[in-house]
Amino acid sequence: MKAHGALTAQSIAAAAQTLARQDSSLADVLRQLGPPPTWKRSGTFATLVRIILEQQVSLDSAKATYDRIRAACGGQLRADLLADFSVDQIRALGVTRQKTRYILALRDEVLTGSFSPRRLAYQTDDIVREQITARLGMGDWTADIYLILALMRPDVLPVGDLAFVKGLSEMDCVEYCSAEELHVRAENWRPFRSVAVRMVWQQYVYNRGRKIP
Repeated sequence: MKAHGALTAQSIAAAAQTLARQDSSLADVLRQLGPPPTWKRSGTFATLVRIILEQQVSLDSAKATYDRIRAACGGQLRADLLADFSVDQIRALGVTRQKTRYILALRDEVLTGSFSPRRLAYQTDDIVREQITARLGMGDWTADIYLILALMRPDVLPVGDLAFVKGLSEMDCVEYCSAEELHVRAENWRPFRSVAVRMVWQQYVYNRGRKIP
């Protein structure tokens, strides 16, 4: 058994209906676009590497770099397949020096067994956050994205995610300038804040004619 029930397409759709009844901005999203897509990533080392690559760059750019690393590993991205890669080899794939440090530190911790992404599925949100933010180069944003997309947790609010903050500001025609303001705005979304975030993302990418890769 996992520590908490993960969201499914059905529970996301049901939660979106609940949210729409109590939030007019989200009601507009649901009316225009329907339930949010079931964006999901695997609960693995590869997903954490991808989130590291996404720090402070576009999703498309990060995905291109991620795909190069995965191809260099033979089509799969696992810590053991990355075991013999040097700093220079990772850098040659288009990874910054700083992110190379983060990826190789994560690789080493997974290989030694001191950290296991797969075990996170059995932990509470708070423990998952503690485990991820204890890793080099990973903060609350990394933990939030992993909780929402890899573990499909229902009640996470990524106040450091620029797409969410900008998307919500556009939806409400209000500029949110602090985490506190975002927490107050999202209070009535509990216990489905992750679903509300997905709806904001849905509107954000739709407005730009894009999709989350």
